[in-house]
Amino acid sequence: MAQLYENDEPFVYRLNDNGSGPSLLIRVCMDRGWRMYQGYSGGEEKWNLWWRTSAFPATSYKALGDWQFMNHIPKGGSICRKDSLSRLLRCMRRIYGSIYDFSPPCFHLPLEYAKLVSECSRLRRDDDRGSNVVWIHKPVAQSQGRGIFLFRVKSVCDMRCGSPAVVQRYIERPLLIAGYKFDLRLYVCVPGYRPLTAYMYAEGLARFGTDKYTLSDIHNPYRHLTNSSLNKTGPRYAECKDRIGSGCKWTLKQVRRALVGRWGAVEWLVWQRVRALVTLTLLAQAAGTPPARNCFEFYGFDVLLDDTLKPWLIEVNLSPALAADCEADVIVKQPMLHELFDLLGLPMKHTGLSLLQGPPTPHITSCSSEDESGATKSARATTAHRRGARRVRRRRAMPIHCVTLPAPMPDKCSVPDLSEKPKVVQTGKMYKTSSEISCEGLESQSTTSVALSSSHPSSHPSIQSSEQCSHMDETWRGGYATAASRRRMLTACSWGNGVRWDRGAGRVGRWVRIYPHATSTDDQLSVEDARESVAHVSKLLRATREVARESGRDKSAPRDGNRDAFLEAALRKKLDYGSSFEVWLPPF
Repeated sequence: MAQLYENDEPFVYRLNDNGSGPSLLIRVCMDRGWRMYQGYSGGEEKWNLWWRTSAFPATSYKALGDWQFMNHIPKGGSICRKDSLSRLLRCMRRIYGSIYDFSPPCFHLPLEYAKLVSECSRLRRDDDRGSNVVWIHKPVAQSQGRGIFLFRVKSVCDMRCGSPAVVQRYIERPLLIAGYKFDLRLYVCVPGYRPLTAYMYAEGLARFGTDKYTLSDIHNPYRHLTNSSLNKTGPRYAECKDRIGSGCKWTLKQVRRALVGRWGAVEWLVWQRVRALVTLTLLAQAAGTPPARNCFEFYGFDVLLDDTLKPWLIEVNLSPALAADCEADVIVKQPMLHELFDLLGLPMKHTGLSLLQGPPTPHITSCSSEDESGATKSARATTAHRRGARRVRRRRAMPIHCVTLPAPMPDKCSVPDLSEKPKVVQTGKMYKTSSEISCEGLESQSTTSVALSSSHPSSHPSIQSSEQCSHMDETWRGGYATAASRRRMLTACSWGNGVRWDRGAGRVGRWVRIYPHATSTDDQLSVEDARESVAHVSKLLRATREVARESGRDKSAPRDGNRDAFLEAALRKKLDYGSSFEVWLPPF
């Protein structure tokens, strides 16, 4: 194997703009045999992975090579601003109803200050105890618990609302362990939004407050805020607390063992509801995110469980902390990063260019603006300048989930049945050698040429009418209406290292694909329809509730460690998605 890498270059990783980054991330990169980027002074420009805490400039995506990867997707951070997340979820709740009821009521300050005062007045008028309702104030652009405070309804008129912030209804009855409040930090990887492909790590962290929870003291942040950066400075951080121990973090494995004895099958159900929550949140911004090749997003979802085990979305972090402050951090984050790079197809030590070759890439860049003819933006600008024509501003397409168009019903053709179940099979290899890719390309070219030579659309009116019908149907359904958009989607799904995300593996290590639920075998991309995607998630939730209810009535169902396997088999049978469907569940 060493001879194969003889003429290959080492894999080079780049951190931010100055070489500084999380210590645990640097340790994992060194363990994989990667070399640190040395061109921060401008001397070297060769790198393979650029990991940056903040978003990248738009020009960085256009110059991305086949073996260069970046940890942010263009416009992939919309859900990471508290005000933007609230607007997106509010919009989706108006369209799809109660399935998006996993975020507390929220008001944006200072724009909606009058609405907040009106709501507080209504609470005091309708209920004698309404004046004791607690709200939480969060600055829009702050993190690590900075600027967050709690207040009651009677103090709303004394609150200052100069800087942008959100005010949410405080969840007053959270689930407690030994009297301490906690939330869950879940790690999610999105290799692409068009179409959406999302993975969630099976292990995660539970972050505790360091003082016991009580509503009689709402001004003590160590009782109500679970940010580890804040609780590290608390007076009881190093103490050995009841059942919690020292520090403020557990793994999800410890949380499961604490809950399973009391809740039984309901504990299994809550993790499937958490999976649906994460998927629905990603779908809220999927329509507004452009296709991008060799880019991925790494999110940190903060989820809170109340005393009825209902999950609530607190916020989404664009660059979750990768520091190793305690033993739980090392247990969870170090293997998670190794398996993340394995999931993305990033090799050990070398770039792998001598072994892997991606599929042929069209001349279209993944982020450039294009018309139906396939001409790039720069080419159109040059042509217009030569002709002396006036530059016309193009109308921006509306997001798919914010517009509902009636389906066209032409007389000469019928609308295809969308309820037909797609075919699913077990996914095979994710990475292909150059010889396999070239062979597949020759076979597809020969098949296409034979089909075109044997039948021409002009000689078959029925084929011509069916093509027109499919094109019309594709347009109103929010699909890939132009040839240029289809090429962009196919380019974004096919990475330079040979990974095809439309046929991605269901599980790599503890990274589990949570959407799509099953993969298709054909080469055609699935039509992006937010309504169908939400319907798939609704079907999953309905099936998990039925499985949990039936297992509770079934006295022969196992009550020990085999319960997870029993429930998983029952869910697979009920959904009938095939072997490519994976059940996300923390370890036990």
